[in-house]
Amino acid sequence: MPKEENKPNEYCFQLGSLSVDAEQEGKKKRTFSGVAYSGEVITDHWYWKQVIFDLDSMQIKGRIPALLEHSPRQRAGAIESHLISHGSGLTVEGTLLSNEFGTQVAVDSDDGFPWQMSVRIEPSSIDEVQAGNTVQVNGKLLHGPITVFRGGRIREVSFCALGADENTMAVAASHSPTKTKEGTDVTELEKAQAEINALKLKNTDLETQNKKFSSDMRDAQIKALEVETGKAFTTEEIVEMKELDDKSFAFSTAQIRKFSTKTEPQKPTLPKFLTDHQAGGGEKQFDSGDQHKFSAGAKAFAEQKGK
Repeated sequence: MPKEENKPNEYCFQLGSLSVDAEQEGKKKRTFSGVAYSGEVITDHWYWKQVIFDLDSMQIKGRIPALLEHSPRQRAGAIESHLISHGSGLTVEGTLLSNEFGTQVAVDSDDGFPWQMSVRIEPSSIDEVQAGNTVQVNGKLLHGPITVFRGGRIREVSFCALGADENTMAVAASHSPTKTKEGTDVTELEKAQAEINALKLKNTDLETQNKKFSSDMRDAQIKALEVETGKAFTTEEIVEMKELDDKSFAFSTAQIRKFSTKTEPQKPTLPKFLTDHQAGGGEKQFDSGDQHKFSAGAKAFAEQKGK
C-alpha cells in the first residue's frame, strides 16, 4: 500500500513549541519538553479557518509514544508526564530512546536543528459554531464561525523536521482513523461531514450577499422611479415595493409610470380666416381683384339679414 504518513489533511495545526534538554553528566536518558497546545484559537487554517481544542475534555492515558515523523517504525522516545490547564494549555515532558532515532533527535538538537513537535489527536466530536452564535471553550467566550474539537485523545507525539504549516516551532496535530464495527473509516466520514458543513456555511454566506445585493438594487430602482415620476413614496409604499418579486415590481412600476405621465393640453385649432384676420392687424387687406370668400351658408345668412 502507498505511504500516507506525510499526506497533508485538514487535521494539521499550528500549536506550540518543543525543546530537547542538553545532555547532563550521569543522566542516562535525554529529556525533552514543550507546549503541545496553548489552548488558544488556531487561526487561518487552510481547511477549518478557525478551530480550538477543548482542554476540559482532552484525554491522555498512560505513557504516550514519541515517534519520528509519525512513523511507528521510527520510535524515538515516550511522553512520561503531562499537564493540562486553562492557563498553560497542554504541556508535556518525555525521554528519548538510545536507539538510532532517539539519538538522531538528540544529536541534531545539539547541533542547533529546530525540531518541531506534532501530536496525533482523535476528537470524539466536532462542533461547528455558526456566525452569530457564541461558545464557551477553555475559559473563553468565543464568537462563531469557529470549529470546536471535543474529547480529543492524544495517541502519540512526533518529532518533525517540518511542521504542519510555514511557522517554525509549530506543533502539528493529525487525526488517526479508527474503524467502526462495520469497518467504516471514521476519518473519511468526519471529513465528508466537515466538507458538507463547510459548503453549507459558504452557501449561507453567498445567500446573505445575494439578498443584500438585491435589496440595494431595489432601493436604487425605487429612488430612480421617484425622480422620474416626481412622486415621493411613503414609508409603507416603499416597504410594500421592496417585498414584491421582480416580476410584480416591474408590472407595478410600469403602471406608476403610465398614470404619472403628464400631457400638456392642446390648444384648439382656429379657422384659417380668423388667423389671417389677426395677422392683418384686425382688418383683412385685399389686393385688387381679390374677393372675400364666404361659405354658402354665410352668404345666405347675410342676404337674409339685409332684407
